Amino acid sequence: MDGKRNPNGYKDRLLSTRQKIIVVLVAIFLVFVGTIEVLDRLGVYSWEQLYIKFGVIDGVSKTDSNFTVYYINVDQGDCSIIVSGDDVMVIDVATISALNEVRSALKTLEVDKIDYLVLTHPHEDHIGCASTIINEYEVSNILMPKLSSINIPTTSTYEILINDIAKNNINVIQAKPDYNFMIGEAKVEIFAPLQQYEELNNMSIVMKITFGSTKFLFQGDAESEVEQALVESGVDLTADVLKLGHHGSNTSSTNKYLKAVQPKYAIVSCGPDNPYGHPSQKVLDRLNKLNVGVYSTAIHGDITITSDGKNITVLTEKTGWFIWIKIFILLIELNQILQF
Repeated sequence: MDGKRNPNGYKDRLLSTRQKIIVVLVAIFLVFVGTIEVLDRLGVYSWEQLYIKFGVIDGVSKTDSNFTVYYINVDQGDCSIIVSGDDVMVIDVATISALNEVRSALKTLEVDKIDYLVLTHPHEDHIGCASTIINEYEVSNILMPKLSSINIPTTSTYEILINDIAKNNINVIQAKPDYNFMIGEAKVEIFAPLQQYEELNNMSIVMKITFGSTKFLFQGDAESEVEQALVESGVDLTADVLKLGHHGSNTSSTNKYLKAVQPKYAIVSCGPDNPYGHPSQKVLDRLNKLNVGVYSTAIHGDITITSDGKNITVLTEKTGWFIWIKIFILLIELNQILQF
């Protein structure tokens, strides 16, 4: 039998295998032509342009921007890499379990020299890889808070770090307010620590990096007590991008502080389904009321922000559109092959 009868008695012809293949190929061709037309109208002619158009990156990758901040996905820890011209600053280096992620990011960015290694405070999730990094890379300066008898940790991680710093004869700069310096064409201003706190989180270095008119604020794990003191000090806290204190915990990011910073974007560095409940829903609610865009390494993976001195562009590794963007990239590459 070469067909089947419908309820009305008519005999319906079934498509042959050859005809089905032709239909599928025509459909693919039409999708291909339509996609290329759309991409052409968008002015997209390479995978780099497509990534930027949709705000997506394929993990950590070098940019052609004069100023880029990379927020590295290191699970429940912190690590940011700032590239300004030829200068490199690394802020915190996560736990030792994230060493491969830190190494991989530095390798991809072709970093062989770190001009400033900033260790915001001596908790393991911020200094875990520090000893390894200073033994494997040329580190010119280390910026860290000056501790006292009330807060010096007795952990082996910290003790090994201090020994390795001395062994490698690295210049140590004690962070204090009003200490400013340059990385490339970007200005770095230190706002805290303001005094000696027994709570190590509050000994965190708070710093603002300004490139052109764009501003980025980092605060380690500084909590509400420090935030309140900074607001009362009258220092200019305004920033386009705020790296949330203490991984988005409710111990930080008070409403008063957020209003003083006025961020357009907030970055959370934390692990998925972490046992601490980071980021706090209360903090997310505050940010939402202030119309702040929130990006989390737990959700978005590696986060890259570029600046041309006036405008910033946010690129993330993970997005619901990613698979479609990958398909578009393949179509672009196929189109380029067919043109030769």
